[in-house]
Amino acid sequence: MNETILKKHWWKRYWKWLFLISAILCFITFFFLMTGTATFRYGSVLMQPDLIQNAHEKAKVNEKVIEKLGELSPHDFFRLLEGEVMYSNHNKTVAITVGIIGTKGRGKLDIIANRNKENWEYQKIIVRIKKPTKERIKILEN
Repeated sequence: MNETILKKHWWKRYWKWLFLISAILCFITFFFLMTGTATFRYGSVLMQPDLIQNAHEKAKVNEKVIEKLGELSPHDFFRLLEGEVMYSNHNKTVAITVGIIGTKGRGKLDIIANRNKENWEYQKIIVRIKKPTKERIKILEN
């Protein structure tokens, strides 16, 4: 009844798990390093929902947009990821492209706005449609 139980060293038992966890952590770190500035830009736009919402409302009531795309669905975070965000002038001017979806088709909403204290003043709001033909609908242009 005197048996000796030999345990393997912890490294031999768990090396596969350690390797897997290390690989996942490296991948996550690499991903955030490569997209860090984009994450900041999208996050700052999400903190100011009225910037996109007001432009979306203006596009929603435009007759030409209704004719081409139909009734626009409300915008959400994933439509923002389809586009681009660029800040300039010490983060007081922003150029955003947001995907929009209507009952008849899809398009892109291009917004250029300047921040005036707490409010956004829109310089340009344009809806771009690719299919069936390329078309640009000017909602607002200064």
